[in-house]
Amino acid sequence: MGFIVAIDGTAGSGKGTITKIIAKKLNLVSIDTGAMYRCVALECMNKNVDCSNIEGIKEILKNIEIELKNENGKQIVLLNKKDVSERIYGAVYYRSKGY
Repeated sequence: MGFIVAIDGTAGSGKGTITKIIAKKLNLVSIDTGAMYRCVALECMNKNVDCSNIEGIKEILKNIEIELKNENGKQIVLLNKKDVSERIYGAVYYRSKGY
């Protein structure tokens, strides 16, 4: 029987880093929920659905496909079969740096 471990904490506390280390060491799958939320936000932007439009977001959630893959030790995020890894992580990084 499998098990699930959840690591919670504030943004920037290192939970993603420690999760990746533990998953690699124990040969476990690491699910990046932050990437999943970013994919939903990106698809809302792609479809011009405002974040206050709950019904529009529900429609997106019915049709969205998010896949997390590991390739050569790097997480790849696919949104509707398209690699959006750079887009979702780059946007967050650049905004946090004030660009």
